[in-house]
Amino acid sequence: MAFHATAPHRVDETVENLGRETMYRLIATCLVGTVAAAALAGTTASAQEAGAVRGTVTLEENGEPVHGAVILVVGSGAFALTDEQGMFEIDNIPAGSYDVLAQREHLTAGRQSVTVDPDGPATVDFVLGLSPVHEDVTVTASVGGTETTFEAFNAVTTMDSFDITRESAGSLGDALRNEPGIASRSFGPGSSRPIIRGFDGDRVLILDDGLRTGDLSSQSGDHGVTIDPNGAERIEIVRGPATLLYGSNAVGGLVNIITPHESYRESLFEGARAQFGTNVGSANAEAGTTASLQYSQNNVLVWGGGSMRRTDDYATPEGAVENSASELTNARAGLGWFGDRAFASGGLTLEDGRYGVPFADEFHQAHGVHAGEGPRETAIDLASRRRVGRFDMGLRNLANTFIEGVRVALNVIDWKHDELEIEDGVERIGTRFTNRTYIMRADVDQRQTERLSGRFGAWAQLRDFEAVGVEALAPRTDQTSFAAFAYEEVDFQRTRLQFGGRVEQNDYRTAGRMVPDAPGDDHGHSHGLEVPDAPDRQFLGASASVGLHTDVGAGSAFVANLTHSHRAPALEELYNFGPHVGNLAFEIGNPTLDAETTLGVDVSFRHQAGRVRSNLNAYVYSIDNFIFGDRTGEVEDNLPVWYFIQGDSRFVGFDAKSSVRLGGNAWATLGIGYVDADLTTTGEPLPRIPPLRGTVSLDVPYGGFTFGPQLEFAGQQANVFRDETETNGYSIVNLRASYVWPRQHTAHILSFTGYNLTNELYRNHTSFIKDLAPEMGRGVRVNYSVRFF
Repeated sequence: MAFHATAPHRVDETVENLGRETMYRLIATCLVGTVAAAALAGTTASAQEAGAVRGTVTLEENGEPVHGAVILVVGSGAFALTDEQGMFEIDNIPAGSYDVLAQREHLTAGRQSVTVDPDGPATVDFVLGLSPVHEDVTVTASVGGTETTFEAFNAVTTMDSFDITRESAGSLGDALRNEPGIASRSFGPGSSRPIIRGFDGDRVLILDDGLRTGDLSSQSGDHGVTIDPNGAERIEIVRGPATLLYGSNAVGGLVNIITPHESYRESLFEGARAQFGTNVGSANAEAGTTASLQYSQNNVLVWGGGSMRRTDDYATPEGAVENSASELTNARAGLGWFGDRAFASGGLTLEDGRYGVPFADEFHQAHGVHAGEGPRETAIDLASRRRVGRFDMGLRNLANTFIEGVRVALNVIDWKHDELEIEDGVERIGTRFTNRTYIMRADVDQRQTERLSGRFGAWAQLRDFEAVGVEALAPRTDQTSFAAFAYEEVDFQRTRLQFGGRVEQNDYRTAGRMVPDAPGDDHGHSHGLEVPDAPDRQFLGASASVGLHTDVGAGSAFVANLTHSHRAPALEELYNFGPHVGNLAFEIGNPTLDAETTLGVDVSFRHQAGRVRSNLNAYVYSIDNFIFGDRTGEVEDNLPVWYFIQGDSRFVGFDAKSSVRLGGNAWATLGIGYVDADLTTTGEPLPRIPPLRGTVSLDVPYGGFTFGPQLEFAGQQANVFRDETETNGYSIVNLRASYVWPRQHTAHILSFTGYNLTNELYRNHTSFIKDLAPEMGRGVRVNYSVRFF
């Protein structure tokens, strides 16, 4: 069958070149202006009186020095790592009163107050013991350097390496699914992706060391995130205004996966750091290994690492779910030089994944994708490949300027994804997706003064998307994006104010939709649906935020944020047309969509003193022109027809976590989240919104041992969208135990998890195949890891 393009590039070549030239000039202007500002500021800014903090960190159990502990001067962004003798010294801290935090994974976080003055260093010593609960830090939501999650304007959840080890999840969505306000979307285990506060897809941003991953996991329910979370040093989940630093589309929030070498950029050590871990599990025959190494000498850092992970079909109380197996392999390596005033580094990342899509072939055959070929015994697998080259360079510790440092990051990502059809052991590619992305980001950190701190910069992305095959729903499209952003904090001691803004341009340039010569025929199927055009589109929008963080005394704080954001429609919302089994729909995009605008209010109450650590967040988001797939009742290729349309919507909810020390170092923890989302004009619920979900856990330490039960629960989801089915509530019982053997330079961790011990039959409401495939049944998981400091 012959095909022809109905519309080549619709933008005049001169206009196209002018648009790109304008973008490049804006980027160059930003970078040149940044360097010029740094140079000029050195002649005008007066030196601020500064001092230093020094001290030691030792282990409570045996008095040994703690090597590799993070020491943070709260409120200044300055931090350092302890050396082999457990000693630290942090210089160039503006004079004043501060809290100093000492932290290392699996240990208590010590906090003491000091006064810094230029007459001599302030001395503070810490003694840390084993504890399942400690204070967390964040870099993603900080305006410069590092700060605690308690001081952050955003609601931030952090998983450190010990938390990640204990979960040993095979995918990012599964690793985060028990955090308050987070659910997991999937079309089987291999495609699991986080849902934050009821938002999915393009409204949740996934970052790899602060830059976008360049995959297509946001576009389809059966597309997964290829990054193995078990290789991360830390995972940070951020909701609120700081998301404007990374993208105006991150209405729900973002997830930043931070690798080990990234954690050492600001405070380089001498010698080697390493980590090794391995785990096995029973319910899906999982087995995995993770390793990483960082070696530093004379300001040069070399790093490498990788992981391998595989699972078989997982077992449920109803039996095994066929074709739910998965494999994931990745490797990283890089080299960097980090001087006192400048740095440069480069690295490569290779990732390969393959996973089965349960019941996908049944949907393909039932919905006509193989029409006319007769019944077949086949399987559908998805194989992905991601190649990343990254280069970072910048300046830091700029003396006597209003700019503390400049960092420029360049990322080149080549992502390929094949949908494989396997019949009698013979594979063929049904659809191939390619997504080549070039990302540039420039950040300028302002030097903190008595009142003001902040960050501003620019971001650009060039993207080339193409799909060929049975489910090539969208035409080849080039997307060009550019943004400028700023985020400022004003400190009045007990009260701080935050102001942020982002201007972002998104241009879509298509090659025109490919349609068959025969009218009324597309994707090999006859239908009477009109094929929409695929015109070029341009979107320019501004987002802004304002926030308040106030100390209300007794170790408590109140935080409020008001955010107005602008989200351009995603590529699939504009241009998709055809049967999309990954979303169980015949999708019809709308090239005339307008941008979404969101007005959001977030309030938080935090308490961190004595026996209680609590964080309660409530939010309301009012979204004009909310884009969603509207089921009209039509059926095409035996799939419900989705028209991407717009309507006003409202999201109202809360997420909370509270830990109470019962006695000694035993802690009881409750985490819970709920969201209600509907169309404001009709009151109709939006599709695939998570129900009330939460966990209750008990952690009882004894020496190096920690053990305790955990209860996961979810309420019934009866507020469903049209022909969406209701999902019953459930509760499952887990048992967790671990042994930590800390030493000066090493930490051995052995953990055991028994999950769904009662073999409860339950279903995840946000799974696309929940009515066919229940969640995993009873099983055990054992993990061993060792860290060298």
